[in-house]
Amino acid sequence: MKYDVIVVGAGILGCLTARELMKYKLNVLVVDKESDIGEGATKANSGVLYAGFHPRGGSLKGISCAIGNRMHEKLCAELDVPMEYIGSLFVAFHEEGMEAIREKMKKGIKNGVPDMRMISGDEAREIEPMLSRDVIGAMYAPTTGIISPFKLILHTAMNAAVNGVQFMFDTKVEDIRSEAGSYLVHTNRGDFKASFIVNTSGEGAADLERFVRPRDLVIKPKRGEYLVFDCPSPIRHVIYQAQENDEKGTLLAPTVDGNMLAGPTSYNARSYKCTETTQAGINHITHVAKKILPELDLGMVIASFAGIRANIENLPKEEKDFIVRLSSDRFVSALGIKNPGMTASPYLAQQIISLLQEAGLQCELNEDFDPVYRAKPLFLKTSPEIQAQLLSQNPAYGNAVCRCEGITEGDILSVLDSPLPPHNFNGLKKRLRTGMGRCQGGFCTPQIIDILSREWNVSPEKILKKGSGSSIVKGRLRP
Repeated sequence: MKYDVIVVGAGILGCLTARELMKYKLNVLVVDKESDIGEGATKANSGVLYAGFHPRGGSLKGISCAIGNRMHEKLCAELDVPMEYIGSLFVAFHEEGMEAIREKMKKGIKNGVPDMRMISGDEAREIEPMLSRDVIGAMYAPTTGIISPFKLILHTAMNAAVNGVQFMFDTKVEDIRSEAGSYLVHTNRGDFKASFIVNTSGEGAADLERFVRPRDLVIKPKRGEYLVFDCPSPIRHVIYQAQENDEKGTLLAPTVDGNMLAGPTSYNARSYKCTETTQAGINHITHVAKKILPELDLGMVIASFAGIRANIENLPKEEKDFIVRLSSDRFVSALGIKNPGMTASPYLAQQIISLLQEAGLQCELNEDFDPVYRAKPLFLKTSPEIQAQLLSQNPAYGNAVCRCEGITEGDILSVLDSPLPPHNFNGLKKRLRTGMGRCQGGFCTPQIIDILSREWNVSPEKILKKGSGSSIVKGRLRP
C-alpha cells in the first residue's frame, strides 16, 4: 500500500503533524521504533507551557514558542486536555541576576511575548509567600502555563487515529530510498511506500535525514533529571531563577494534577538510553529548590525521573535553533527540537505542513475531519448517574485498583479496548496515571499485572514494563 505521507516519530510533534494532515484528504501512516506514542523526550516533560522569553530573540525556537503557547488554548479545548495559564516568576538574588532577567525580557519582547513586567522582591513574595527573603526582584510573565503532557500526546494521537491516521509501533526505519517519484521506507516490519516523508524522530532525526542528504549536524543526548513532590503544591506559579555557578536552568512548577516538579538538570549523556537519575543530579535540584523556597519540605519527594533531549553540538550557542527544513525533495525534517519543543509543537506542525505543500503535497480539505476528542470519564471522578450507567455495563468498574489515582478495573478495561491501547505497563501508566501517586505503584502493581495477564492471555512473566527485555515478573517461587 502506498501512503501520501509517512511520519517517522510518534512524539508530540509527529502526532500533531499527523492530526494536522487529517484536515485534508490524505492517507497517513505514523511509525515509531518504540512500543507506544511519546516514548522519547515527550514523556519526560515538565508540563510547562513556556511563554517564550528563554530562546534567542527572533529565532524559530523563540517565535514558535511564543505563538505555540497561545495556540494551546484552542488545541486543549478541542482535545479535552487540562491546561491553565498560571503565570511565572523569574527571580533574582542579586543585581547581576536582575540584569540577566532584563535580558530575558528583551528576548521575550522580540519573540512576541505579551504583558511581561518587572516586580520587586516584596511583590513577588506577595504572590508566592514561601519565596526566599533573599529574592530582590523578579519578572512576572502571565502567559506561562501548565499542561498534562501525557494527555496532550494521548488525546492528539487518539484524535488523529479516529480521523484515519494509522499507527505502527516497534517499527524501526532501517533505510529510505527514492524510487520513481516515491519513497520506499524499509523497516524491521516490512517495506512501505509514500509520496512524502516527515521526519520527526527526535533523537534519530539526524540519522534518518542522512538517507537523503549529507549529514551537517552533530546531535548528541543531554539528560535532564526531575524530582516529583507529593501534593498539594506549595507554589501557584512556575518559578525560574537567574542562574549562579552553572545551575542549569532548574525550575519549580506546579502540575495540573496538583503536585509539584523540580528540575531539570542538564548533563551530557553517553546515549539516549541513559535515563537513570543520579545522586549528583538530585543534589543539584534540591540545592536550587531550597535556595528558591527555603522552607520546602524535601520529605515530600516521592519519585525522580530523567529524560533525554537532542542537543545540537556543532553550532555556537548563539546560533543554535530549532531546524525545520526540506531535507530533500518531498522530505521534511525537524531537528534539534528540545525544550520548549512541546510548547512550540502546534506552530512547528503547521510549518511542516507548509513545507510539504511547497514540495507539492496536494491538500484538498477533508470536510469529515472532526477536531474534537472527549476522553471517557474515569469512574470515580464522574457523576453518580454516569457511575450507575457504567456499573450496569460492567461491574468491574466497582473494583478499585489504583487507590492513589482513583482508577478501577473498569477504567483499565476501557483503555485496553481503545483505538490506541497500551502494550505494556508504562503504556497503561501513561493513559491512566496508574502507579504515579503517593505509593508509586506499591499497592496496585500486582493487581494490574493480573488484569493485563488475563486480558492479553499471557503469563505474568510476559508483561513488560516498557519495551523488549523489561519483564516486571522475573520468575516464580514455586510452580
